[in-house]
Amino acid sequence: MAMKDNIATVSFLIIYLVIIWVFIIKILIENRKVIKEKGQVWNFLFIGYIFLAFGDIFHLGFRIYMFFANVPLDSDLAGNLFGYGYIITSITMTYLYIELFRAWRKIYGDHYSTSNKNFLYELIIDVAFIFRIVLLLNPYNHWFDYDPVWEFGFDFRILSALPLYLIGIITVGLLFKDSRAEMQKSTGINPDWNKANNKVSIWLIVSYAFYSITTFLVIYIPIAGMAMVPKTIAYLVALYYHYKYILKNKDNSIEKGDKN
Repeated sequence: MAMKDNIATVSFLIIYLVIIWVFIIKILIENRKVIKEKGQVWNFLFIGYIFLAFGDIFHLGFRIYMFFANVPLDSDLAGNLFGYGYIITSITMTYLYIELFRAWRKIYGDHYSTSNKNFLYELIIDVAFIFRIVLLLNPYNHWFDYDPVWEFGFDFRILSALPLYLIGIITVGLLFKDSRAEMQKSTGINPDWNKANNKVSIWLIVSYAFYSITTFLVIYIPIAGMAMVPKTIAYLVALYYHYKYILKNKDNSIEKGDKN
């Protein structure tokens, strides 16, 4: 059963959407003349956050619309808006981690891994992403139903989240591990970029912690859905650090002295 939003929740959603799109537009304006000259890492990160912001327009935007239009939560319209919103934002949020992995591979892959491991990581992530989409589209999730429906004795949406955890363990785990290793013993990676990735990895771990509270408990305790608020804030903080150290930085070099 979905929780009815109140003015405080809706205000937070509006503020979040405004902030994330202000960041996106600001990045575009600041780099409009040289965007084609930006390296792959910049592109990976920017595309990832674009997908995150784009997907949230649907899920959060639909909730904002339902609140101001006073759409009954048990209506077919609400079910469709919630359902499609969940599916779209779940896919775009997952794609953010695909791009973060590509950024990790470009920055750290040659220093802290091997070609074979990089290929294996990418294969696992790509397959998990496909499974994630397939599971999200499975009717057993009952995205469009007002009341919780259990298939096979458990909430199928928990199963749909498992590929995201696999992608996150690999991507966030590698970012955290290798950025810390680089801080302790530098291999020449751009220190600002490394600092950004270390801070981002920590905040993404925080986001997963609160996401887990909602994923595993919301069907039993609807108020657990409020854990998505700090999870959302964690994404904004992650975007801020990538913006501060990479996305607005004129230095496009992965390593010291590297201009490619």
